[in-house]
Amino acid sequence: MGITRFFHEIKKVKYLVFVFVSGVVITIFFGFGSFFIIEHTGSSKFCMICHEMRIVGEQGWKRSVHYHNPKGIVAECKDCHIPPEIFHMLWTKGRDGSKDIFVHFFGNSDPDIMDWRHLQANARRKISDSSCLKCHSNLTPRGTSIKVIIAHRAYERLNGRKKCIDCHTTEFHGEFLKLINNKANVGGNGGDN
Repeated sequence: MGITRFFHEIKKVKYLVFVFVSGVVITIFFGFGSFFIIEHTGSSKFCMICHEMRIVGEQGWKRSVHYHNPKGIVAECKDCHIPPEIFHMLWTKGRDGSKDIFVHFFGNSDPDIMDWRHLQANARRKISDSSCLKCHSNLTPRGTSIKVIIAHRAYERLNGRKKCIDCHTTEFHGEFLKLINNKANVGGNGGDN
């Protein structure tokens, strides 16, 4: 009975090792797979696959200071529209990605008749200050005008009661609505950015 028990214990250990190794392999596979999906779907190239987002990118973002600037730094779509905190990022990607897919396939995705003013307001409302501060951590760099220093110090004192986008209105997509207003109805509204 001792030898039978010994082989039974070996089988048990082999089974546990198999389960553990399988778990590690599956975790690595899904971990890297998830990372790849998150990174790929966060690229500006991916965002502009859809015709309705391509117009936003080409007529707005690629003409803005977040694309053309003296430092040569390009802010990707995800840098502004996806918060950097992991749980907030996953929630936002899931919520907005699902909505974008639904609208693209089943909703009103014709750029010529979309209500860009409403979409712009909705997108701006979702931009978190943490996204801005990820790149713009020094709000009072050397050489900044006194007006900017005073405004940013007031922002810091308000501790979250004011958002970056309350003052910075045309930096993201430039004067996007004015640019496409010449081509489309823009939901019956004019505007800037």
